[in-house]
Amino acid sequence: MARFEVNGKSVEGVDLLRRRHWTARLDFWPFLALYALWLLLAVPALDFTDALVILGVLSASHILAFLFTAWSVDFRAFVGHSKVKDIHAANACKVIPAKFLGSKEIVPLHIQKTVASSSTSGETEEIYFDFRKQRFFYSAEKDNFFKLRYPTKDLFGHYIKGTGYGTEAKINTAMDKWGRNIFEYPQPTFQKLMKEQCMEPFFVFQVFCVGLWCLDEYWYYSLFTLFMLFLFESTMAKNRLKTLTELRRVKVDNQIVLTYRCGKWVKISGTELLPGDIVSIGRSPSGEDRSVPADMLLLAGSAIVNEAILTGESTPQWKVSVAGRGPDEMLSIKRDKNHILFGGTKILQHTPDKSVNLRAPDGGCVAFVLRTGFETSQGKLMRTILFSTERVTANSKESGLFILFLLFFAIIASGYVLMKGLEDPTRSRYKLFLSCSLILTSVIPPELPMELSIAVNTSLIALVRRGIFCTEPFRIPFAGKVDICCFDKTGTLTSDDMEFQGVVTLESDAELISDANKLPLRIQEVLSSCHALVFVDNKLVGDPLEKAAIKGIDWIYTSDEKAMSRRPGGQPVQIVHRYHFASHLKRMSVIVRIQEKFYAFIKVRLP
Repeated sequence: MARFEVNGKSVEGVDLLRRRHWTARLDFWPFLALYALWLLLAVPALDFTDALVILGVLSASHILAFLFTAWSVDFRAFVGHSKVKDIHAANACKVIPAKFLGSKEIVPLHIQKTVASSSTSGETEEIYFDFRKQRFFYSAEKDNFFKLRYPTKDLFGHYIKGTGYGTEAKINTAMDKWGRNIFEYPQPTFQKLMKEQCMEPFFVFQVFCVGLWCLDEYWYYSLFTLFMLFLFESTMAKNRLKTLTELRRVKVDNQIVLTYRCGKWVKISGTELLPGDIVSIGRSPSGEDRSVPADMLLLAGSAIVNEAILTGESTPQWKVSVAGRGPDEMLSIKRDKNHILFGGTKILQHTPDKSVNLRAPDGGCVAFVLRTGFETSQGKLMRTILFSTERVTANSKESGLFILFLLFFAIIASGYVLMKGLEDPTRSRYKLFLSCSLILTSVIPPELPMELSIAVNTSLIALVRRGIFCTEPFRIPFAGKVDICCFDKTGTLTSDDMEFQGVVTLESDAELISDANKLPLRIQEVLSSCHALVFVDNKLVGDPLEKAAIKGIDWIYTSDEKAMSRRPGGQPVQIVHRYHFASHLKRMSVIVRIQEKFYAFIKVRLP
């Protein structure tokens, strides 16, 4: 069976499956046949003890087959599904994510008939599946799956001419296509988390050992151990539930947004925004910082935003409109970040553009909604936290190799005991089988996972007291292996205070000029104006390096974008327009006016 390709970075491929009827499952009818053979052949021919031992082996094998369907997605697909080539014969699919982006999953495949538009006749067919809050559609022409598309790769002229949705029918169609602008994921219950904990291989092994001890008449010790097992696992499940509940509090701000629909400005909830909407966005009239409800392209006006929630950088970013971009240029999310307001970021200050035709009545900036829900930058961060890592358990490769090493000797010892025991016809086969099983299980101390759970629980309590939440508790022991940490977030863990030392000019024999009074006037004008500093609440904010440069040359920068020297004789430098730093060009530039003459200053970042 050919694997279907997927046009998306998060998924590598898709295998088509069809669910088997419960009577045709490979963990049902083969064992039913084995039980029938045991009843017809083993029971009449063997004594009661030997027949009971064989039944125990069959039952254990059946239970292991059931458990492997929970431990392995491939085994679950093999047992409960059959592979198909025709997509119309499939009702499920096995999704193989890209490397390092999580584990495989089996998800339902939906085939939906929709009424065609007035321009075409008949019905249209949509085949899709949902995987980790993303929807993938089947393309019959290319014979592959593609991710649900958002209007993020159009020409700037398309966005500038946008007028939003003109009719209720278009709004309803868009809502059916993209859904509401919310972070909706199921709240796990304690019972579900406890079931996950109890299905882990180590826990199953512990319960199996307890059962063997009970058969060997260690009742008190066995029951007490079983009680402690459930107590520790329930504590772990409770801590995970608390962390996931805290995570669910991250949601789209349910604010009222002024949106241009059906030819007029209307107020709607931020959760009802759709890609293609034209909205008014800005700081709230009360002066409070307002979060951006979706990823938006700034069409008119400018804004200063705090993107710390996404990047960790405390320096506010200046966002400008696309008014200066050519209508035939294509938008690139990575390249044109200075035009985009990302969902979840905070608007610290905004300046509307009153020269455009479509002006917001509340004085906000006009923006075009690009992405909503889990496809926004904040939504992608949430998906990374929720889905992009495989569930980690208490075991590791090192412990697995160590256990295999010990198991080798345990098998030899158990085989020797079995061989000698079978030579004695008077010895109980039941006791012999039990002794061999206890030798094999003694390789792994049943208390080991419990002791590790105690260590993990203690670490979780210490982290919670410091306001740190961990969604995968058993990753904590791996953190103990870390001996080197590298931090690159200046202003968070390291100091961002800088001192001006001097300037080196481009001459080949130039030396460091520490005295700002000896610097050429043109260099002072460039340093004082070619930057991205802004005023927020009458406070100068921005790159600490640029702030230190202005302070070092003894100039001042005012809120009306004018730079002036503190020393007499200098002319003020008025910033007319800024072209913000572009990472692909490695430079930024400004147009300034000095004594009614215009100049272009460029600042280049050296490799």
